[in-house]
Amino acid sequence: MAMLFALGMGLGAAAIACFAWRMLAAWRTLGSLLAALREGDYGVRGSLPSRHHPLRGMIADINAVSDTLREGRRKRTESLRFLGKTLTALQDPIFVVDREQRLVMINPAARELIGAAHDSVIGRDADAMGLMPVVVASDNAILSWEFPARTGRWIVRRAVWYSEGYENTMVMLHDVSAALGDEERNAWQRLIRVLSHELNNSLAPIGSLAGSLSALLDQHGGDAVEDDLREGLEVIERRSDSLARFLAGYGRLARLPPLRAQAFRLDLSLRRLARLEDRMQIGVEGSAEVVVNGDEAQLDQAFINLLRNAVESALASGGGVRVNWMVAGAQVRVTIEDEGGGLPERSSLFVPFFTTKPTGSGIGLSLTRLIVEAHAGSVDLRNRSDGPGAVAVVVLPLGT
Repeated sequence: MAMLFALGMGLGAAAIACFAWRMLAAWRTLGSLLAALREGDYGVRGSLPSRHHPLRGMIADINAVSDTLREGRRKRTESLRFLGKTLTALQDPIFVVDREQRLVMINPAARELIGAAHDSVIGRDADAMGLMPVVVASDNAILSWEFPARTGRWIVRRAVWYSEGYENTMVMLHDVSAALGDEERNAWQRLIRVLSHELNNSLAPIGSLAGSLSALLDQHGGDAVEDDLREGLEVIERRSDSLARFLAGYGRLARLPPLRAQAFRLDLSLRRLARLEDRMQIGVEGSAEVVVNGDEAQLDQAFINLLRNAVESALASGGGVRVNWMVAGAQVRVTIEDEGGGLPERSSLFVPFFTTKPTGSGIGLSLTRLIVEAHAGSVDLRNRSDGPGAVAVVVLPLGT
């Protein structure tokens, strides 16, 4: 009897030990699963204990959670990969920043715009890079901004989404400089055509009448009254001639001749134009050979206008003028720097009729912009940041 009791006790102890070992193993499995979840390793799965084990359901639930998280991660990875491919294919610059305004994603168009190599800017602060006004601009805002590669007017589009609980903002920029420039230019051209029509209709009879009255006075002689009348008629005739010349100049803005494009060496043209200036020696710092496709005569006129303005500004203050050019990607960037007094009214420089010169007509810069944009380029004038004076920047596509 004692032996049977002892045997029963031994079997009971063994059963308890076996149960304890199985429970301990199950708890270890749970611990490993939870540790893997904490580390973000959703591929670890726990072995299920026997059907009636009290922890079987819990381990099965954790396995199911791991499967769900793993599938969610796979879908997010695929979504991010698709997003990356989409952003890469877009030609508009796109910046993605996190809640702290750090760059977390950037497409090739944006990298080219800011002159960044590969993804070296990822993680950098947008403010430190000078991009804060861009990334915080409101949706649909039109922003005038100068990037290292290009200056323009941009429409800003914003979208906010959350990834793994973190807020991200995507900022897409679309260059609307050409569209806005076309709209402004069309408005000015319509105004010029209307003014030209109305003024020419008035000038013709005024000039004719002044000439007829002068001829009549020549036939009949004159006293003091006739002398005053003759003087007044001469003033009328001179002013009508001056106004006719003025309108002829502005008519060029409304009727730019068609481009006669061909490949030519822009660097040689710039050197030639610099040598033509006889009031001062223009410094030429560019060295690269640059070929563009365009109307050389029209582009010459555009650069002559910019060089003339730079020289006149520099002469007034005793400074100099420098011309430089460099190739960046598929474009050439021409800069004309002067050491003059700077630009007092930058926002109105390209507006027809606007001039800062006492005897200026306001045609030169408007015509320059019209010519450059007709060549799929851009022109910008701004005050220099490294000293007194201004700089004109012309960007043109390279030829083939």
